[in-house]
Order: sequence, then C-alpha cells, then structure tokens
Amino acid sequence: MIALGVPYKTHDQPGAMPSGTGRVSNYAWGEDYHVVLRDRLDTLLKAIQGEFPGAVARGFVDTGPILEREWAARAGIGWIGKHTLLINKKLGSYVFLAEILTDLDLAPDAPVTDHCGTCTACLDACPTAAFPEAGVLDASKCISYLTIEHRGDIPDEFHPALGDWIYGCDICQMVCPWNRKAPATLDPAFQPRHHWIAPKLEAVAGIDEATYVEWTRKSAMKRAKLEGLRRNVSIALGRSPKHPTEGDGPEP
Repeated sequence: MIALGVPYKTHDQPGAMPSGTGRVSNYAWGEDYHVVLRDRLDTLLKAIQGEFPGAVARGFVDTGPILEREWAARAGIGWIGKHTLLINKKLGSYVFLAEILTDLDLAPDAPVTDHCGTCTACLDACPTAAFPEAGVLDASKCISYLTIEHRGDIPDEFHPALGDWIYGCDICQMVCPWNRKAPATLDPAFQPRHHWIAPKLEAVAGIDEATYVEWTRKSAMKRAKLEGLRRNVSIALGRSPKHPTEGDGPEP
C-alpha cells in the first residue's frame, strides 16, 4: 500500500459570517477532489509502471474497501485525531487521501505517534454532540452527514445546530490547534469558487436547475443534489447561528 495525502486548505473559514449568508465546507470550495486526485493517480501509476514494467498497481480515491485514514496513519502521514480525521503536524487535518495498491516490494514507513494530548476542543465544539467519545463519530448526528448524505427531511432537533451550514461542516477542524498554522495551498484545483464563499442564502434558495448545474460543475457539491441544498438553505434561513471562532482550544 502506498498512502498519499494532498493538502486542500486555501484559507480559513471566517469566525463570523455576514447576516443572510451560508457556509460551505472548505473541501468543496474548489474542484471535486475525487476527479482531481484520480487524474493525478493515473499519472503516478503510469510513472510506476514505466519504471517497473510488469508491476501491478491500482489507485483508489474514496473507492473500494480501503480504510484510508488507517492506512495513512500506518504509513506515517499523520495520526487519527479525536475528531476521527487524520492530522498531519505540518498540514493539519485539511488533507485529501488516496492510495495505490501494488505488488512491488516496498520498505514500510513508521507510523506517527498521537499528538492530540489532553485537548478536547473538537469534541467540545461539535454542536450536535456527534462524538460519544474520543475517536468515535455518530454519523447520524454529524452536520456533514445531515447536509450531504441524508435524504429527506432533517429532524427538527438538529435545525438549531445546523446554523448557517448549507453543505458540510468544518467546526471540528476550525477549532483544532493543529490547523492554526497549517499553510494555505496554492493548488489551482482547490481555489474557491466565488459561488460558495459566503453565498447569499436567498440567492441560493432561488437558483433553478440550470444554475445549479452550472454552479456545481466539476464540484463535489453535486452530492447533496439541488433538493438537498434547498432543504439546507431553508433551514439556515430560519436561524441566527453562532459558531466557535477559528483556533479555539489549547496550543499543541
């Protein structure tokens, strides 16, 4: 297994949002990482097979029965934090993961030790209490799951906690001390699209199918579908949310 990581943080989520605007998770600001990483994996696979003729190698980006974070941790890319995301000392947790399975005989790298210490900032900040304990996520309570994967109505009990999040959630990453000094990437693929940086809720609520298709072209945001996005915006329009500011929590 060759584990790979690509940083995607372009800039921080603002601590406070202008009235009437919504939030989109950082990972969805740019192009769909599945496509971007898949193309780059293909290039790497060709290079491997060119260097080692006859080698068997296959790439994965959120596909196949691959425990991505576990393999990345074993390979030394980082450790799995209390919020269940992989954390790299230099890059923080804003890292996309990919893998290559191969029959090449490669020397393994050493795993990284845990550096979360006694910090519980991510656990404490989650507005839906989606972490029953450190390292355990109840996906059914996670805002990212509710706004992206969940189909149908979102239970009323979660509406206040959703606040201004209309696609995904970065709260547990926003408060993580290891993300304070994580560098911004200049990777053009992940630079934000203006549609999704503090989008005006009323404008998003009124978009038609054609506009939605254009705004989500080559974007991971297609995952929620227009119906799901409208649902999320409808909830956000009825709230005046308060969220923790960037960087809350103890120093690493």
